[in-house]
Amino acid sequence: MTLMNLSYRTNYLHTYFKTTVVLPDTNRAAYPVIWLLHGYTGDDSTWIRHVNIEQLARDHEVTIIMPEGRNSFYSDSAFIPYYSYFVDEFMPKMQSLLPISINREENFIAGSSMGGYGALKIVFRNNDKFSKVAALSPITDIEHFRDNPKSPMAKETFDSIFDSPEKIAQNQLINIYNNRQPKQEILTLCGDNDFMHEDNIMFKNFLSIHAKGRYTWMPVEGDHSWKTWGNNIKEVFDWLV
Repeated sequence: MTLMNLSYRTNYLHTYFKTTVVLPDTNRAAYPVIWLLHGYTGDDSTWIRHVNIEQLARDHEVTIIMPEGRNSFYSDSAFIPYYSYFVDEFMPKMQSLLPISINREENFIAGSSMGGYGALKIVFRNNDKFSKVAALSPITDIEHFRDNPKSPMAKETFDSIFDSPEKIAQNQLINIYNNRQPKQEILTLCGDNDFMHEDNIMFKNFLSIHAKGRYTWMPVEGDHSWKTWGNNIKEVFDWLV
């Protein structure tokens, strides 16, 4: 198993961004790939710190790419156009450097919390690039997240990304889904004691109707924590690959 720590200067963001990659050693010409996104306050090492990523890569014979997302919400803002960077620069860069498949059917994306939101948004807007998405305790309603007293993100930070009612509306997952009508397979899960459980249930009800036959809801116990995500990540990978 190969663990790679990459850093390069991005032309989109005019700074250096880090990426951690786990690559199996079976010498395939092009591995299936899971793009694995971290949550708020995390970085490219977050998943490695909490979950046995190497074992998951080995068991599923898949490359796992964990980019640094900072606290961008995987969105374009005046400060950091992260969504455009990810889709237009980061993915092609990794595909040119690594032995990974560029085929839609072998590209999957997943994330937790803010990363779950990012994974869903990226997939909903890019039907041609991914076949499956899995979101663990995702932020499914960004306005509710901003106003939730248990939210870890200061409103001022949120407002620096989503700086107008129009920007919030454009980045709400349900609105993106309705506008783009994506066709990928979708899985979401959320612990029964998560502070965003009610929002996730509402999102589940929406997808159960609009993505019928392509949507899987995984009811789990737990709160908004790595214990919950760690307890269920193997089943998520089993579903993805």
